[in-house]
Amino acid sequence: MFRTAVIEESDDAERRLRDWGLTKSQFIAVARAARIWADDAGPLMPANAPGTLAYIFGVQELRAQLIDEEWRVDRTGGIEAVVNRKMGLRIGFHNVDRACDPVMPPHPRSAKGSSSELLCGPTLFEHFGVEPGPLPPAPADGISTYYVMVGEDGSVELSYPQIMDGAYHHFNERIFIDRPAGTFETEVGAETGVAEDFDIDVTFKDRRDV
Repeated sequence: MFRTAVIEESDDAERRLRDWGLTKSQFIAVARAARIWADDAGPLMPANAPGTLAYIFGVQELRAQLIDEEWRVDRTGGIEAVVNRKMGLRIGFHNVDRACDPVMPPHPRSAKGSSSELLCGPTLFEHFGVEPGPLPPAPADGISTYYVMVGEDGSVELSYPQIMDGAYHHFNERIFIDRPAGTFETEVGAETGVAEDFDIDVTFKDRRDV
């Protein structure tokens, strides 16, 4: 087992984000948008509405904050994200139970699909020159995939997980961004899974002259 690189202190987190030309305020804005829209879910909406709205508008705000000449919209494997191919970095969005807890790592509030598992390939082992045995293949583009992880209390971290069997198996790195007070009004549980991560099957119809 390799130890997770956990960056807790605010100044250290700012310095780490500056390596990529990013700031904490950008990800705080993402978390704020996700929380506002989760709280906006009405009682007549489906049970998974808070988490689904948080995901939709969290991704939208992530793109609004980051997209420029180098950061682009990315949908590799059906995963909604942004990518900087020059830097070799992809960032997506996940709803989690809580973030920025140094003792208990985040848990996704909905099972992750095989596409997420493939995007988060075993690059940690490759970095240390270790033969890990049978693991899912690394993504073909070789880009490190981080996620903005927003907790039910509005806490947010930027982290690089290894995903196996629909859950976080290990974290290569966790960058703590912010943990404000307060909670989402409606909790999202396993029985109300959020439609945020799924595999896309593409089929083609036969073209026939009518």
